[in-house]
Amino acid sequence: MHTESIAANLVALTLVPGVGRSTLAKIFYSQKKHGWSWSDFWVAEPSLQQKIPISEKLFIAIQKTKKEQEIYGFLEKLKEKSIRVIVIGSSQYPQLLAQSERPPVLLFAKGAPLNSCPLLPVAVVGTRRVTSYGCSVTTEITKQLCQAGATIVSGCMYGVDTVAHLAALAANAHTVAVLGFGFDYMYPASQDAIVDQILTKGGTIISEYPPATRPTKGNFIARNSIVAGMSLAVVVTEAAKRSGSHTTAQFALESGRSVCAVPGPIQSPYSEGTKWLINEGAVLVSSANDILTELGMEATGENLPASTKSEGPVGKLEQKIIAVLQTGPQQNEDLFAQLSCSFAAYQACLTKLELGGYIDRKGEKVSICY
Repeated sequence: MHTESIAANLVALTLVPGVGRSTLAKIFYSQKKHGWSWSDFWVAEPSLQQKIPISEKLFIAIQKTKKEQEIYGFLEKLKEKSIRVIVIGSSQYPQLLAQSERPPVLLFAKGAPLNSCPLLPVAVVGTRRVTSYGCSVTTEITKQLCQAGATIVSGCMYGVDTVAHLAALAANAHTVAVLGFGFDYMYPASQDAIVDQILTKGGTIISEYPPATRPTKGNFIARNSIVAGMSLAVVVTEAAKRSGSHTTAQFALESGRSVCAVPGPIQSPYSEGTKWLINEGAVLVSSANDILTELGMEATGENLPASTKSEGPVGKLEQKIIAVLQTGPQQNEDLFAQLSCSFAAYQACLTKLELGGYIDRKGEKVSICY
């Protein structure tokens, strides 16, 4: 089916009361598996109820929703607001996010296309009540990561998130802000200026929620899963004992990504969160070099990944990936299955090789560049 048609129908589904990330995924993957028509779906064709694992109550709600011509009208309204709709599996959908646990099948985006951005996404997150120490270390580590070619991903909230976004912009690097609400809202209102700066300077704003979705606590937790899912590593620079950063770190671990934490002053309550993470197994870091090393990308010179300066892949894992690809292109899953390494190290090596121009990734297909 045409990509725009799929997008239009999925967008319409987000308007049906009771349809969230999980239900949207059930319907999307059912259609992909069984190939039923959307016209049958919108009239709740009885035979489809055996193929789609949703309740009869929800089917009734679907019958009451917009007609097909209005579905496309809503998509046009999004385009008028410069809001793109990105469906999982498309070239603009973040590859790492697609490989995470329970990725959303639909994203709304503004700003630079994600497939035109640098290939080293790192999340920098932490407390909303950032201290002067937190500002300092967040700014310095973010700056170093940007010098290494990273895209900085964060949650567009005041505190550490804002410091990370602003540090990336000051370094003329790309940054991605993930919202916990729709584009018609801004929470808090003071963040509106940050969003404008991100868009003006070539960054990207994304949300899994349609524009009219208000901010709620549950939405911010889901937002954290996207921040973690689209990143190779989550770096927590400062956090209280009970912090939303912990949920982001947990989502990262579930998807096989690295979790890094910056130690802080022992007298500060906003060091308790990073201390807890380190005690639970997070990697203690104090610079971007530590983060790159954790990702198998030892840095040299001006904090640039070694592969961007060398004449060829030098790491053992890099050489193994190249050797496998010399036998022919591989599906991402099949390539990983042939390697003895963590998923985070594997993704980091792929990124390193792609930055160096050694491999090419198109969707789930990985091939060598000759």
